[in-house]
Amino acid sequence: MRSRFIILFMILGILILSVYAVASNSLWSDNFREIYKEKERDYKIGDIITVIIEENTAAVSSANTSVSQGSSVNAGAGFGFFDFLRSFGFSYADDDGAQGQTQRAGSISADITTLVVDILDNGNLQIEGSKVIKVNGEEQIIKLTGIVRKEDITKENTIPSWKIANANIELEGEGFITEKQRPNIFQRILNWIF
Repeated sequence: MRSRFIILFMILGILILSVYAVASNSLWSDNFREIYKEKERDYKIGDIITVIIEENTAAVSSANTSVSQGSSVNAGAGFGFFDFLRSFGFSYADDDGAQGQTQRAGSISADITTLVVDILDNGNLQIEGSKVIKVNGEEQIIKLTGIVRKEDITKENTIPSWKIANANIELEGEGFITEKQRPNIFQRILNWIF
């Protein structure tokens, strides 16, 4: 019984010493930190980057004008050779005012895959791309151009549209419904005249 106790005590002592030895030596070494550092991807012309477009715009413009003017002329009766003239008075007043307000809002949500078309001297990437979606004879065309920084591109090779410099996003529609929403030639002439 005593020998078992001594063996158990020795095994426990060995375990404590081995845990202490492992805890005192770290597995991390500064010599190997470059292995774990994330490397920046090297992009070339023709590489693909996916842009996640989430844009909302709203604008309000208002104007008020107010103009008023008045004039008054009074003349007394004539005398001497002009005594046939009677006294008279004339007054004129004009008030004019106008108000106007325009509101415009729009939003677009889409994913578009773009191509790297140029690499600038500072390492930024110039991208451009287009996407055509056709549903029931209606065609939606999304076009995008802009400049992105490599460090803004995620590991999944995507970038949000709000991180694109000089972004130009166009959304155009073609089809029967779009044509019906456009004014015809006679409406355009009348709008131009009036």
